[in-house]
Amino acid sequence: MNKIKVLLTDPRHHTIGVHSTYVPVAIGYIATYLIRTLPDFDFEIKLSVNPDEVLDLIDDWKPNIIGSSSYVWNSNLAYRLCEYAKEKNSETLCVMGGPEFPSGTGISKFSEIIKENCFNYLKERPSLDYYCYSDGETAFARAVHYFIESNFSVTKMKKKNIASEGSMSLSSNKKTLLIGDSIDRLGLKNKIDGRDCVPSPYLTGLLDKFLDGKYIPSFETARGCPFSCTFCDQGLDETKIVSFSTKRMTAELDYVSEKVCKIDGTKSIAFHDSNWGMYKKDVDLSDHILKLIDKKNWPISIEVSTPKNKRQQILDIDKKLKNRVQVNLAQQSMNSETLKVIKRDNMTNDQYVDFIRELERRNKVPGCELIIPLPGETKQTYFDSVKILMDAGVSISTYTLMMNQGAELGRDETIKKYDMKTKWRVVPRDFGVYRGKKIFDVERVCVQTNTMPYAEYLECRRLSLVIHFYSYSIFAPLRRILIEELNISYFEFIKKIFNLLEKDSQKSRDKVFKIYDQFTKECELELFESKKHLYEFYNINENYEKLLKSEYGDNLSRKYAAKFIGESLGDVIDVSIVLISEMLKEKNKLDDQNEKILESLRVWLKNLFIFDAIFDWEVQKNNEPIIKLNFDIPKWYNNDNKIPLVDFKKNVTYQMKYNQRNEDLKNEIVTLHGTKDRGYAVGKYFHQMNINIDDIFRSSIEI
Repeated sequence: MNKIKVLLTDPRHHTIGVHSTYVPVAIGYIATYLIRTLPDFDFEIKLSVNPDEVLDLIDDWKPNIIGSSSYVWNSNLAYRLCEYAKEKNSETLCVMGGPEFPSGTGISKFSEIIKENCFNYLKERPSLDYYCYSDGETAFARAVHYFIESNFSVTKMKKKNIASEGSMSLSSNKKTLLIGDSIDRLGLKNKIDGRDCVPSPYLTGLLDKFLDGKYIPSFETARGCPFSCTFCDQGLDETKIVSFSTKRMTAELDYVSEKVCKIDGTKSIAFHDSNWGMYKKDVDLSDHILKLIDKKNWPISIEVSTPKNKRQQILDIDKKLKNRVQVNLAQQSMNSETLKVIKRDNMTNDQYVDFIRELERRNKVPGCELIIPLPGETKQTYFDSVKILMDAGVSISTYTLMMNQGAELGRDETIKKYDMKTKWRVVPRDFGVYRGKKIFDVERVCVQTNTMPYAEYLECRRLSLVIHFYSYSIFAPLRRILIEELNISYFEFIKKIFNLLEKDSQKSRDKVFKIYDQFTKECELELFESKKHLYEFYNINENYEKLLKSEYGDNLSRKYAAKFIGESLGDVIDVSIVLISEMLKEKNKLDDQNEKILESLRVWLKNLFIFDAIFDWEVQKNNEPIIKLNFDIPKWYNNDNKIPLVDFKKNVTYQMKYNQRNEDLKNEIVTLHGTKDRGYAVGKYFHQMNINIDDIFRSSIEI
């Protein structure tokens, strides 16, 4: 019997930067389970995340079967790979699976509207044979089984109208939706270690090619989510949570550490569970991670989706793991009425502030995500949410509501209920040309509801940039001085900055205001009334060239915050200090002492950060300026006893020196994101890696 060639891909656009730098563990699970569940067949399996490599394999290796992930950021790319495979050989079995499908995942009952949407989805994609709506491991294996039974002929499968379990497809006449029976999640009989029935793609060596320092090793210790958030695909998941055993996970961590600790590159890991840190298994696994930290100083950073409850437990785990867990709190909204609508149960505001204070004591940058415009949210409730968070010292990122087809908020009936108006935009940097065809991955976003008009959404969006930027850890010292020493609300300071930018941006009097004006315009330019309009616009060569230059089609908050840092950080610091002076003057508090405090802060901040050196290390590492201050702000900032700043009034001289943590961070950023697009790399750091403030601070050495 000839080998059965299976090509599994988690494709990622890399035209101008890569969407994801994680090891593709999910397609690894699909590969190992396929081999295990169909042991009588000789499979040759290749894994890839590079679409150009996939296309070359289709040309030269000629796979019998292609399976691809499907998320909002790669679903059109995944389909293009299937389409090209069919152009080369119509008998190639093409299967996709993932949340970017109208059915959602993990459910078994479908309304007539959902069935119609699934039918239309498949009809628009004639090169796609099956879409897995159940867990990919089992659904993919069943489709492959029927393909083999049909003598490797998709034509025969279609003639038989095979409804493969866990998948949807079209009948041979393209007039009927075929829904295979749903499949229970693997391992339900033993939720503690039931997932062990899926062999490890790490321990079998399938993922070795990705353990090269350029990809962050990723793990899934459990599958499923107990919560019902309406904006998330997993909110519709009716199946149970099942786990891998701690023994299995420790073996994987040991294997990966042996590989990556011997080479240069990223020293981070990621757990892709929906709520890692919420269960006893996570506490047990953290004991073993601590052993690796003590023995190998690995991992340096641990990315998790912070659990929705048992937050003391994740704090305990973080403390045990030497403050290396990235803890962010995705509140989505602080408005109680909105939270009821989206089925979200957050902690109280007082509990939240207590949690933030603990993160601050660990020198972390507390982070929170908000979404606009959620049902029931207004401009005022959004501003109120921001005030609560900003005054608590939280770093805020605000996202426009994505209308994921697999989530409850993406359903037609929900859209109608809340009078949600939508537009389309390119998923940031997710486009490219593949075998002569331009492909754009796009997202449908909400820009208006019955409680937030479009104009107010845009105003909130503009405010969100100012919030996002001033939430960065570079402003932690400024924020502390405002709140603790000058008794000024950080939110009121942000509002002053926002009002100034709103008033003066049209005049474009200097670089800061020009950047803000560019953001304001692009917030509307990125939106299209339909996918058709979007495709037509970007298929024009002139507009496509602007995509290539990142003039269009980027994450705007990340892009423009990075522009502020890269092009005008000194000016931003100057504008901020002037505005604080004006606020103090309004309060009759601008005396000689406060003027000296602000001037010392300005000088220190303008010489504190490492951004100039990240991409020019060999030249900049010896540029270590000497500064003179009237207040010893560095010593005050690093003092844990909350001694007032007035007690640090003295003339001091510092040399601003680079340190090992700076160099380690530089190596991590350059390894993951390269040096070609500096703004993108810096933006990704704050978006993905911003864990400890000290990483971006030069050492202040008193002389």
